[in-house]
Amino acid sequence: MSQLELSELFINLRQRGIRLSGARMALLTALAAADKPLAAAGILKAPSIKKAKVDRATVYRALAFFEAAGILEVLRFDGNDRLYHLNLHHHHHLICTACRQIEAVVADNCLHPEIKKIKDNTGFQVQRHVLDFYGLCKKCALKKKLES
Repeated sequence: MSQLELSELFINLRQRGIRLSGARMALLTALAAADKPLAAAGILKAPSIKKAKVDRATVYRALAFFEAAGILEVLRFDGNDRLYHLNLHHHHHLICTACRQIEAVVADNCLHPEIKKIKDNTGFQVQRHVLDFYGLCKKCALKKKLES
């Protein structure tokens, strides 16, 4: 994400009434600079977090806040392993359970009929959804097949 896009994100969040402390801005900067989802340990090592001297507890509070606000997504693995990334556009994930490769995929058009059925059948109005697929990437599936 470019510096201009990050500035636009800050402006957009402020317009939505979200208070951006130095710690929150440092966290968003760390996630925006990453080329892949980060674990909390990686976030804590990010230059923006270190420069702003943000402590561990504040990082975890900000992560929880931004997750609840829908600004970031959390990818969960077995146990308590979590990876965080900015939720700038709606997408789904293909998550390899062997090598932990994560690929974003867009599959919204095929879900619209299902969301409509949910509303028609139950009256439930879906506001947002999360859909992640866990399995083996092409490389790991081939490796597993060769080992068998």
